[in-house]
Amino acid sequence: MPIRISRGTRLISAVALLAFTILLAWMLSTRMGMIPPLGHLTNPWQGFWQNMERDGIPDLVLDADQLRSTVTVRYDERGVPHIFADNDYDLYFAQGLVTARDRLWQVDFQTRAAAGRLSEIVGPAAIDYDRAQRRLGMMYGAEINAASMGSDPRTSTMVQAYTDGFNAWLEQLRPKDYPVEFKIFDSEPEPFSPLTAALLLMNMSQTLSAGTRAHAQTNARALLDEDVYRLLYPDELPWTDPIIPPDQNWDFDPIPPETPNPGFVPGIVRDLPLPEPDPGIGSNSWAVDGSKTASGYPVLSSDPHLSVNLPSIWYEIQLHSTGTNLNTYGVSLPGAPGVVIGFNEHVAWGVTNTGSNTLDIFEIEFRDDRRSEYLHDGQWKPVRQRIEYIPVRGGEAVTDTVLYTHHGPVTQTSGDNVAPNRFPEGHAIRWVAHLPDNDILLAIYKFNRARNQDEFESALRHFTNLPQNITYADRDGNISMGHMGLFPVRFFGQGSYISDGRDPAWDWNQFVPFEHLPRTFNPERGFVSSANQAPATRSYPYYLGRSYYGFSRGARINQILAESQNITGAFFEEMLMDSHSLHAEKILPFLLSLVDTDSAPDADSAPNAAAAPEPPSGTATTATASLGSEPAGSTPNQPALNSNEQSDHKQVVITIINMLEEWNYTFDADSPVALFYANWEQRLMRELWDPLMDSTDRYIVRPAVTTTIRLLLDGEHHVIPADVPETVNRTFRKALEEHVRRHGPDPADWHYGRDRTARVGHLAMLPGFGRDDFIASGRPEAINATGSTFGPSWRMVVELGPELRARGHYPGGQTGNPGHPGYDRFIDDWAAGNFYDLLFWNSVSDAPEQTASTMILQNRNR
Repeated sequence: MPIRISRGTRLISAVALLAFTILLAWMLSTRMGMIPPLGHLTNPWQGFWQNMERDGIPDLVLDADQLRSTVTVRYDERGVPHIFADNDYDLYFAQGLVTARDRLWQVDFQTRAAAGRLSEIVGPAAIDYDRAQRRLGMMYGAEINAASMGSDPRTSTMVQAYTDGFNAWLEQLRPKDYPVEFKIFDSEPEPFSPLTAALLLMNMSQTLSAGTRAHAQTNARALLDEDVYRLLYPDELPWTDPIIPPDQNWDFDPIPPETPNPGFVPGIVRDLPLPEPDPGIGSNSWAVDGSKTASGYPVLSSDPHLSVNLPSIWYEIQLHSTGTNLNTYGVSLPGAPGVVIGFNEHVAWGVTNTGSNTLDIFEIEFRDDRRSEYLHDGQWKPVRQRIEYIPVRGGEAVTDTVLYTHHGPVTQTSGDNVAPNRFPEGHAIRWVAHLPDNDILLAIYKFNRARNQDEFESALRHFTNLPQNITYADRDGNISMGHMGLFPVRFFGQGSYISDGRDPAWDWNQFVPFEHLPRTFNPERGFVSSANQAPATRSYPYYLGRSYYGFSRGARINQILAESQNITGAFFEEMLMDSHSLHAEKILPFLLSLVDTDSAPDADSAPNAAAAPEPPSGTATTATASLGSEPAGSTPNQPALNSNEQSDHKQVVITIINMLEEWNYTFDADSPVALFYANWEQRLMRELWDPLMDSTDRYIVRPAVTTTIRLLLDGEHHVIPADVPETVNRTFRKALEEHVRRHGPDPADWHYGRDRTARVGHLAMLPGFGRDDFIASGRPEAINATGSTFGPSWRMVVELGPELRARGHYPGGQTGNPGHPGYDRFIDDWAAGNFYDLLFWNSVSDAPEQTASTMILQNRNR
């Protein structure tokens, strides 16, 4: 008998089906937390499928009413645009357009991050980050910088043309054309503006100059006896070969610094670390004159070390304008016009970070809890308030009141909980990036056009608010190096500790004159170099700071350059890949002299070669990843080893020691023992100072590795709080146990480049959008300073002369689209040290007909 369904049941089923359909449609079109609307993301006509591209770049013709003449853009086989225009406006218009074509999402995301606006796209999880950016004064500084850009007609034209070109590309896109990250975050790109360019330059300033150790040094100086403090934290790191040759004469009368009121003792800040100078934020740059080269002309190399991400921090480009005799090649910052590091027919230049004090922390005394007045120069002065409005996706908007003194913003006031791991309470910051008259774009404008030393010198005078060591070489045979930027005239130690915000002697009252900056021209030794070490010896009459990099990279560079003749570009390419560690060369023989090969292994740390478990799937496979905890898989109460196991252990120890004794101190990818040494040294440097770090709840930092090496070699063991021989042996055993457990007892299975972690991650840390499957040599203290997530972000070698030749590479690809084969195309060659020819064409007619593609920008109304 057939089953009859009542009319009411049918109605209920229909309503339920309709409700389910509506619910499903809502779920597929609605973002839930960080999960994008799956219907939009997977839509074949609008979603991520539209971002899958074939290799190559299609030819294109675009109309643009703003153009004054036709612009031709030739793309070479690596996707590098070579722009040929008749005037500056059209040139920078085209630069903005091609940058938007390849890096639209990157520019949008980095702008929001710099401005403290990530909450608008990711929701409440980013509120603390956004508030911290506002408290740092990122938007405040960008507004000042944007005003400076508009004050000069040359930079005003640059920025406006770049803005117009960027927006011209954006305006012709449809949502289906947006980069895939917009679809994942369910967001839309914003129009570009001059403020966008200023924010992106502030973003670079934050990376390079917003770090400080003043709070940690203040704590350490208060905690330790003066003589111990000076040994652990010396004003000058040992063995440093400064940037400016030691025999430099300072032929000027220095400006005397102010004299502060005696007796100021900073209130100890809470246990809150400010961002410190990142050890990965450094660089190498050097140049040799014709006396040391095969060609008789200078050769220059530049190698900035930064976080390596996809999309890359740099965008490679050639800019050619017949109307202004401009022809320059190099890398630009996506979102800023011009070439930052590069060359033209006449000159080449590179940069490294200075490390000098560029951000001071001032202790502020407020009149009362209202915090409307603060004490300075014996007077109560008004506090200015800046109201920051932060829209929050999926939540209520946040309003934050930031207090400003004449020093700068008060980053955290009493009772706040704004990124408490970044800012000390009740202190203001004075930061070079906030200063007016920021002419960095004018400097870049002039760099790109310089034809000789005098014209480059004119450009350097504008390089103020982003201090850098700048390397220069020209086809006339000149080389030079300068520690350039705005540096306050300081009394000794000023800025390296918490400053007194009450006393005007601590203010930035005067700046070191341009003519007094540390510089060297055509030195007798025939080369200049910088690796973030101290700019000069103590004979230099101005105090600039103390947070400089140790001796290893700089000394290694100078060692090679001093010994070398008949240098070519190919020699510099090999030199850029040099992974030799002077740290290891100095300290390893001493450490091996302390290792006791006959001592019985600890029951819980000796490797059991026969039973060592394989690490579980997904376990980190580097020594660095396991620091701070016992290795996964270890058992605290393992039974004592029997005689056979002890014999196996001793054999492994002997094998390791023999390999270390024969090692050449080079962190090459195929080295079987470099990873073990890296693990051992890192454990040792940590555990030697653990008793000091554990003895206080104040925030301090461990003494530098270079300082520790000197203390060990000089026998100053009494100031090291750990037992040195016992710690050397204990860390050796721990490192050995972990190494064998992870990589097995057979040295044939050990491989530094394969077994360590080196990755190029996605800018927004999206899983699957980065790369970690490549093999790379390098070590942070080596010339090839490839680390786990930072390293050489652009390697460039330029051979000057009648026939200019340049080669280079960077870890990434020109396009920022993960769905394009060119997204990460350069990474393997970068890791292996394979350099590309940088195709520098003198005119559009020189560009071969076989260029990968051509874009024509035209104004049909002209």
